Amino acid sequence: MSVFVTDGEQRATLALVRALGRAGIPATVGSSHATSLAGCSRYSTRSVRYPSPVERSADFQASLFREMQDSRYRVLFPMTDITMLLVAQLREALGPLVRVPVPTEEQITQAQDKRHVLLLAQQLGMACPSTFMLHEGESLGDVARRVEYPVVIKPRFSWWLRGGKWACGNVQFAHDADELTVKYRESHLLIPDPLVQEKIEGEGRGVFLLVWNGELKAAFCHRRLREKPPWGGVSVYRDSIPFDQELVQKSFALLRTIGWQGPAMVEFKMDRRDGQAKLMEVNGRFWGSLQLAVDAGLNFPLLLYRLADGEEVPSQFDYKVGVKSRWLLGDLDHLLIRLTRSGERNGFSPSDTSKLRACLNFMKLYERDLYYEVFRVGDPAPGWYEWRSYVRDLLRRFGSHAEATRAH
Repeated sequence: MSVFVTDGEQRATLALVRALGRAGIPATVGSSHATSLAGCSRYSTRSVRYPSPVERSADFQASLFREMQDSRYRVLFPMTDITMLLVAQLREALGPLVRVPVPTEEQITQAQDKRHVLLLAQQLGMACPSTFMLHEGESLGDVARRVEYPVVIKPRFSWWLRGGKWACGNVQFAHDADELTVKYRESHLLIPDPLVQEKIEGEGRGVFLLVWNGELKAAFCHRRLREKPPWGGVSVYRDSIPFDQELVQKSFALLRTIGWQGPAMVEFKMDRRDGQAKLMEVNGRFWGSLQLAVDAGLNFPLLLYRLADGEEVPSQFDYKVGVKSRWLLGDLDHLLIRLTRSGERNGFSPSDTSKLRACLNFMKLYERDLYYEVFRVGDPAPGWYEWRSYVRDLLRRFGSHAEATRAH
C-alpha cells in the first residue's frame, strides 16, 4: 500500500504525507535535498534523494524510474508543475510498475498555459480580467498607450524549460508606459509571450476540485485572508467558506474542457468594482493550501489514492465552514513586507489595515477552528525543521547584505 511522493520540500507534500499516514498508508518522500520538510514527518517511512528536477530533468526521470522498478509502491504522486510534466512524460513506461494519477503531458501543458486557459474561459462565458496577448497582433506601443495603470505583466507559463534547465517566471507590475516596455521585454526574454493584464483589486477565492474519468468527485471553496507578498502571491492565512455552486460548476466546466484528470485549484478574485469573480489561473496539481481542506474534513489525497487504486468512491462535497489555516512563517514574511516595503512601486495597494493593526493581527495566535499548517503537536519535527531553515536563510541573507555593504 506504500506510495511515493515527490518534492518533499513542499508544504502540500507534507499535507499529503500526513493525510495518507493517518489513514494507515505509508509514504516514501523524494527530494533533491538530503533532508526535507515532508521527509521529517513521523508519517514518512523513508526518504529518497534524487537529482534536481529543475536543474537535471533527465537525470531525475531516470532516478525516479529506477526507484519505481523496485515494485514497492502502489501509487506515485508528483507534486509540482515541473514534476507533474516530467512524470507525465513517463506515463507509458511507468504504467506497468505503479499507478500514476496524472493527466497527459498535453493536458498538463494546457492547464499551465495561462493564455490557453483564458481563451477557454472566455469561450465558456467566464468573467476574466481585461488581457492583452501581444503575439495576437497587438503592438507593445499600442498597448502601453491604451491600458490603465498599474498593469500586471504575467508570464504565460510559471516555468519554462530553457537549455535543459527550468526558468521561473514572476508576476511584475508596471505603472507607466516606459516601465511596461522595459519589464515586458525582460519577461519575454525569459519566458516568451507574457500577458499584459488589468490589475484586479479584491478578495482571492479558490476552488479545489478532484476530477476522475470526467466526473467531479470532490470540491471545496476557500478564501485568502493574507498573502505573501501582500499584493498577491501564495496564501498564508485562509479559511473555508460555504460551497459556491456557481464557481464550482464554472471551474469544473473549464477543467472538463481541458479533459483534466486528478486534482486542481482554480483561482479567482472578487472584483471590487462589480463584485464578479474574475478568473486568475489554474493550478493543475495539489495546491499549497491543501492542509486547509484536510483540516476541514475533505481528505483529497486519500480520495485520489483510492480512485487511483481502482476503488469506487462516492463524490464528496461536505466540509466544515469557518476552518482557518495559517502558515506561520509565511505570515511572518507577510508582516515584514508590510512593515518595510509597503511604499515600493510593486503593485501593493494601500491597505485599510494600519501597520500597528497588522502587528496585532499577527500576534493573534489563537482562534476558534484555527490550525497551524506546518507545526503540529502530534508531528512536531517538520515545524522545527522549517524554523531552522528559516533562521539559517535569514542569517545567510543578512551576511550577504553585510558583505555587499562593506564592499561599497
